[in-house]
Amino acid sequence: MSADARPTVDTASAPPAQTPVSRSWLWTFGLAWFGFWLLVMLPGQFMLVQLASTLDPAEKIGVGSFLIAEMAIVIVVSVPVIGWLCDRSEPRFGRRRTWALGGFATATVPFALVGIQPSWQLAAVLLAIVAVGQSAVLVSLSAMIADQVPPAQRGRASAAAGVPQVIALAGGMIIVTELVKDVGWSWAVIAALALIAPLPFLLGHAEPALPARAGDAGPTPPRRSIRQITRVYHDLGWAGVSRVLVNAGNLVGTTYLLYFLSDSLKLASPESALTVLILVYLVASGLGSWAGGALTDRLRSRRFFVAASAGLQVGAALTLAFVPTWSASIVAAVLLGIGYGVFLSVDQALLTDVLPDVTTRARDLGIVNAAQHLPIAALVGWLVLSVAGYTQLYVIAAVIMALGGVAVYRIRSVR
Repeated sequence: MSADARPTVDTASAPPAQTPVSRSWLWTFGLAWFGFWLLVMLPGQFMLVQLASTLDPAEKIGVGSFLIAEMAIVIVVSVPVIGWLCDRSEPRFGRRRTWALGGFATATVPFALVGIQPSWQLAAVLLAIVAVGQSAVLVSLSAMIADQVPPAQRGRASAAAGVPQVIALAGGMIIVTELVKDVGWSWAVIAALALIAPLPFLLGHAEPALPARAGDAGPTPPRRSIRQITRVYHDLGWAGVSRVLVNAGNLVGTTYLLYFLSDSLKLASPESALTVLILVYLVASGLGSWAGGALTDRLRSRRFFVAASAGLQVGAALTLAFVPTWSASIVAAVLLGIGYGVFLSVDQALLTDVLPDVTTRARDLGIVNAAQHLPIAALVGWLVLSVAGYTQLYVIAAVIMALGGVAVYRIRSVR
């Protein structure tokens, strides 16, 4: 391997040695992510649609779409900014813990009030604030893996971040559809759970001091040329491309499942069928995330598992495209769930491994996470279904995810 082909990590900002984190750290870290996923998954999957139906039944589709798009746009804009601020702040409580705790408070307080608003316009104002808080939590919790977890445990730490997504969605849906059916109370209950869940981690585990930013002591480092920046961020850039493509393809595959079940399979009760597929998908995703996190740490391999997870999801999309039956849809849900579960844990570990600068972790992760929220799936779905059908839609979803699996092999510094 030539000097130019070596892993592109900024040695001037090399991180100090990290001690292994405890099981308590991992469990409570997962609990913090559970609180985050409650705030993120439930509105997009059910609560915003229900809210729009309550506030403006005649325009529920337009209102619901606006509220979902508004939150996505706020996250795309605010995540990189908050990441930059998080890297540069130095509170005594710990920069990541401070931003995470502040983010949870900023998100949950207005979240609790959304369900009792008399108009969707007022709800939209509160939801914009919620999205800012969500961004702070996402940035800070993601950066904690890079800051505190040694490479040999990053798969398990990433699984601790990913598995709660499944639990939050499944458990949260039971709460808001079966236990707390009143719209106002459902938003308040989810907000309370989301605020309580991260406290054992944020208050019970001290944050180690981070190294000083470059330039805080000694001479200011020279500015990098465009070529140097491109080389230093080569692996992170390709990791980001892989993540964006696999996520976009997965969303293309899942967003239009209800329409696929009703329009293509002609099922008598597509909503009930979708519920079954979601449950199968969530169970498979949880198992895949747990297994992927453990195996990637044990085998010290990242790229293979990301590519394999993309391959499983490609298989799911092609199954829906060319075998449009109910039985095949169950098989596709299993493949898609396992594949995405593995991707959730391994891709986060890979992304953490290729961060090039210890002093800009939150900012760099923020940029990648912001790109992940670009509305690629919605645009692809609208364009394809305007001129073609579901076979073409799922073929294109498969192509997008396959490209994401191939892109990961452009990364040079990890296996």
